[in-house]
Amino acid sequence: MPERIDTTTTHKANNFIAKRYAGSHIVIHSVQGGYSRNRRAIIDIDGKSVFAKEVDTEVLPDEGAIELGWIKKDYQLVNEFIKHGITITPEWAELHLNGHLLLLPSYKKEDGWEWTLPDDKITRTKYIQAVIDATKQLETTELPEELTEKLSLQPFFRDEIAKYEGIAPLLVDPELRTQLIDRYTRFQEKNDDHLLPMNIQMVETLHDDVALKHLKKQTARLAELPNDCLNHCDVRSDNIAYNRQAGEVKFVDWNWASYAPAKFGATEFLLDMARKGVDVSPWYEDMSVELLAATVGYYMIRSLKPPLTPGSTLREMQAETAAVANYLYRQLM
Repeated sequence: MPERIDTTTTHKANNFIAKRYAGSHIVIHSVQGGYSRNRRAIIDIDGKSVFAKEVDTEVLPDEGAIELGWIKKDYQLVNEFIKHGITITPEWAELHLNGHLLLLPSYKKEDGWEWTLPDDKITRTKYIQAVIDATKQLETTELPEELTEKLSLQPFFRDEIAKYEGIAPLLVDPELRTQLIDRYTRFQEKNDDHLLPMNIQMVETLHDDVALKHLKKQTARLAELPNDCLNHCDVRSDNIAYNRQAGEVKFVDWNWASYAPAKFGATEFLLDMARKGVDVSPWYEDMSVELLAATVGYYMIRSLKPPLTPGSTLREMQAETAAVANYLYRQLM
């Protein structure tokens, strides 16, 4: 059996890992952070490491049907992208235990990889540009048409966001608007300094019918944009490994990938950067005004849903993202 240190993978997965890497010294570490409901771990194997993601059907609703579909898509996409020479994905992926356990390369800090926003300004700028360049590379990637259905790449996110009609529900539901005003007012007392003016501005927007109608109009235009660019659709620093020596990026968690409008990936990434306090004004031209407008209503309303899991900060992240999107939208208009 492998040595277990705070592991989050099940005994069944641990037994498989012990057999898969028999003869090696194995240590399994838990992985913190993120918003996934899957079990995750880093497996150290004689000085090398592997990332494990496991769907535990015993603790998920509907026997983990959604998560099993996502993990299968992640596996299929990585291997298909490798065939087509796409270099921003992991170099390999293995799916085991009847589709319950996904194994991938682990990009460790000891090997020069970072999973957070770099501290120094020069490296930070290079990192942001490298990620934006990667989203543009992906948008120009052409895959055989038959793979769209096989890999579940049918356009999804633009339509998912548009169906919320952006900010429209707030124009007819005063109670919903009041609930959000109260929430963003409370945020002003606990958010980081860089988010404070954005939350103040969000409250101002929620009081302003003209501003809400303007957001609604721009959101409607999102539905008119073509879904003709391949996108990762979850481009956040949590899903990006960056090697500053090589200037290389690797995107992980491909289960939400689909075709979407141009600039989708760059916009959601720059939203994440701005939420972390980065001045993204040098990259304004890489952002979609329509997507920013739609993001305000979409994430703000979703943020009112119950927490994904106990202790999860997903809903708070969504509320913050809506405030940041509203701020950036105003800057670009």
